[in-house]
Amino acid sequence: MVFRIAIFCMVFMFFSPVMGNVAPVLAKMVEYDLNIDYQTVNFTGKHVQAMTINGGIPGPAIEFTVGDIAKIKVHNNMDVETSIHWHGILLPNREDGVPYLTTLPIMPHATHVFQFPVIQSGTYWYHSHTGLQEQRGVYGSIVIHPQYKQKRADREYVLVLSDWTDEDPDEVLRTLKSGSEYYSFKKDSVQSLWDSINAGAIVDTLKRSLDRMPPMDMSDVGYDRFLINGRQVSELDASPGEKVLLRIINASASTYFYTNFAGSSLQVVSADGPDVQPVDMDRLLIAVAETYDVLVNVPEHGGSFEFRATAQDGSGMASVLIGSGKRIDAAAIPKPNLYTMHGSMHHADSHGRYKKGQEDHDKHESSSQSMEHDGQGPANNGGNTRKIIHGGMGHEAMGHGSLAEERPLPPYAKLRSVRSTALDPNKPLSIIKLKLTGDMERYIWSFDGKTLKESDVIRIRQGENIRIIFDNTTMMHHPLHLHGHFFRVVNDHGEYSPLKHTVDIPPMAKQIIEFYANEEKDWFLHCHILYHMKAGMARVVHYDGSTVDPDIAAARRLPTNFMEQDPWYSWLDARVMTQMTEGRAMSANTRNTMALHWEKGWDEDEYDIDITYGRYMSRFFSPIVGLQLTDEGSPGFVGVRYLLPFLIESETRFTTEGELRATLETAMQLTKYLEAFGESQYDTNTKWEWQAGFAWRVSRYLSLVFSYHSEFDAGLGIGLRF
Repeated sequence: MVFRIAIFCMVFMFFSPVMGNVAPVLAKMVEYDLNIDYQTVNFTGKHVQAMTINGGIPGPAIEFTVGDIAKIKVHNNMDVETSIHWHGILLPNREDGVPYLTTLPIMPHATHVFQFPVIQSGTYWYHSHTGLQEQRGVYGSIVIHPQYKQKRADREYVLVLSDWTDEDPDEVLRTLKSGSEYYSFKKDSVQSLWDSINAGAIVDTLKRSLDRMPPMDMSDVGYDRFLINGRQVSELDASPGEKVLLRIINASASTYFYTNFAGSSLQVVSADGPDVQPVDMDRLLIAVAETYDVLVNVPEHGGSFEFRATAQDGSGMASVLIGSGKRIDAAAIPKPNLYTMHGSMHHADSHGRYKKGQEDHDKHESSSQSMEHDGQGPANNGGNTRKIIHGGMGHEAMGHGSLAEERPLPPYAKLRSVRSTALDPNKPLSIIKLKLTGDMERYIWSFDGKTLKESDVIRIRQGENIRIIFDNTTMMHHPLHLHGHFFRVVNDHGEYSPLKHTVDIPPMAKQIIEFYANEEKDWFLHCHILYHMKAGMARVVHYDGSTVDPDIAAARRLPTNFMEQDPWYSWLDARVMTQMTEGRAMSANTRNTMALHWEKGWDEDEYDIDITYGRYMSRFFSPIVGLQLTDEGSPGFVGVRYLLPFLIESETRFTTEGELRATLETAMQLTKYLEAFGESQYDTNTKWEWQAGFAWRVSRYLSLVFSYHSEFDAGLGIGLRF
C-alpha cells in the first residue's frame, strides 16, 4: 500500500494538470471516521427513515491540504452493504469506491479503510455508489486547501445542494418504470390540450405528438423539498462590504439548480475543483454532481441577502440568507415553457450560440489520427444536423419575448482555464462517439441504445489522447461523470478549455471532451442523474492490458454485482365500472415484458384474457407472443406492437386459428385532471369493437371513469393504478 501511494504521488507530481504547485514536504496523515447508519428524519412534517453519516444529512465536511495522506474509516452500521466514492478526487484505482468495479463493497456492520495521497486542491464531495442510497442521504462535502493558501475572501462557506423525497427511492424508480405521470401532477407540470391552447402552443404540441415524442419535463421526480446543507432556509454570518467565497456542491440525485444572489453577481473562480479565470454570472445553472466556487459581495448598506437555488423545473427552491438585517430576496427564476421546448431544442438561439452542423469539429478532426475501438471510428455526420454545443451558451425555452439570460445553460463557454490544458499533439488520438439514448415512458436510459448490462466496456489504451463526442438524442439533460480523470470541455478558448470531471449534455445537443489516458484498470463513466444511471446509462472505461485484482474479479461474479443486474418492476392499471371491468397487470425489465390483460362485462358470459410476452426492441417496436383465453377457446398468437404518429399505440396479431386482430389505442390529456381515452379493434372473428371515455384523476392511485363500450354499453366506475 505504501509503495503504491509513493508511486502515485510521484506520477501526479509531474503529470497531474489539476494539482497545482506541490512542494516536496513530509506528508501528514489526516484521519476521519464516517459512520453510516439508519436514522429517522423529518424535512416535511413526516417522519421518514433515512441513511445518515455521523448522524447528519449531509454528512460531515472533511478537509485536507495538498500533500496530506487521507485515511478515512467508513463504518457501515446498517444491515445492507454500502460504499463511498470520492467524487472528483484523483486517487489510486483501488480507492475510488465503486463497489464491485474498483473497490469491494462495505458489508453490513463492517469497516473499510480508504487511504490515498491528496494531490489536488478544490471543492469536491463524496457519496454512496450503492443502489439508491445517495438519494437517502449518504453524501457529504470535501474541501482541499492548497499548500500555500491565498486569501480569496473574508469568509468562506460550503453549500451542499440536494433534493429530498419522503418516498422510498426504490418506489420512485418503480413509478418511473411504470410510465406513470404522477410526478408531473405532483409538480403541476402536466401538459394538456387546454393549457397548450391558452399558451398559444397548439402547433408545437401537435408537432411533438406527430414526432411521437411524449410530453416534456425537465426533471423526472416530484420532490418534497430542496435543501442547502440539509435545510430549506438557513442563515450565514457576513458583515457589510465583505467578500464571501461560496463552495457550491450539487449533491442532488436528479435536480439541476439555478443559483443567484440578491447582493451581487456570482463570480465563478473554480469549476469542479480547478481554478478558472474569474467570470461574473447573474444566474448559474449547476448540473447534478458539479461543484463551483463563487465569490459574492455583501453590499455596504447591509442586510440579509438571499442566495437562492431554484430547481431547474421550477418546482421549488432552497435559500441561504447571508448577512443580517432586512431580508432582500434574490430575483425569481422564470419557469420553463414546456410546450415550446420541443421546437426550441432543434434550433440555434438568436446569437448563434448553438453552432449547428459542426458535427465533426473539423478544426480538430482534420489534423488528428484516429484509431477504431470496438467499431467506434472517427466522428462523422451521417446526415445528422444536430447542434454541437461549444460551452453550452444556449438557453432553454422561455416563452414569447424572454431573454436567453433568464434560463442559461451551464456556463462552459465562459470558462477559461488559468493554465493551458492542451494535450500533447504527438500522442496518438483515439476518438469515441457515444449516443445518449433513452425512452422516457419505459424509463430506459442508455448509450448507443444499450444499457450497462448489455454493453459495459469502452476500451482505451494508456498513453493515448482520448476524445469522446457525446451526442444526446434525448429530450433530457444528462450530467456525465468520468471517474479517476479530469477532461477538457472543448470550447472556443482552445488550449485554455476548462478541466472538469462532470459535464452537462443538453437535450438534442453534442459536446466534446478530451483527456490523456494516464491511468490503468477500470473506471466508471455514467450519467449522474441517479435514476438514469440505475436505468442503464453507464459504461466501464477499461484500459487495455490492465488486470483486475483477484478479489475484485471474484466479487464481480457475485449476483449482488450491480453491473449484472436487470431488475423487474411490476404495476397494475385497472378499471372497475358498472358495466364491465378491464385492466393490465404488467411486469418488465429492460427488454422483457410480461402482461396480463383482461376484459369482462358483468352481464355477459363472454370474457377475453390475454397473457403476453413482449420483447422491447425500441420505443417504437416490440414483437409479442402470447395466449388468448376466451369463452370460445384458447388460441396462441404472435404479433407486433408499433408506436404510430400522434402517439397512437398499434398492435397487430395473428392467432394459431388463422384469425387477425388489429388494435389502435390512444389517450389525450384534456386538462390537468381530465383525460380522454379511446380504443378501436378489428377482429376477423368478432369484427369491430370500440371504446371511448374519460378519466378524472383524484389521487396518485385513483381516478373516476366514464366509458362507453360498443359491446357492454355505458358505465361509471373507478380507475386504479398501483
